[in-house]
Amino acid sequence: MSSRINVFRRKVALGHYELTGHAKSEMEQDGFTIEDIKSAIYTGRIAAVQRHGRGRRKDVVHGKGVDGRGIRLVCRLTELGRLRIITVFAARTR
Repeated sequence: MSSRINVFRRKVALGHYELTGHAKSEMEQDGFTIEDIKSAIYTGRIAAVQRHGRGRRKDVVHGKGVDGRGIRLVCRLTELGRLRIITVFAARTR
């Protein structure tokens, strides 16, 4: 799984990523910026893989924002090879 996170990092570095409307809404609700989302990809790891229907893969990334807050992202690679960030949420604090 570690090589997949590196693919995600390259996509972000090249600007080959997109956020869904839902992800943008959740990002704003939790007070995250696009820099936090990028940071979560750069510092994160793939914590889980989800498959729905006929195997469409979604990856759950656990990372940290620029201020160190935990961020969870659900994302996938599109048919065109872009990284689509589907949703964003704050990690629960213990």
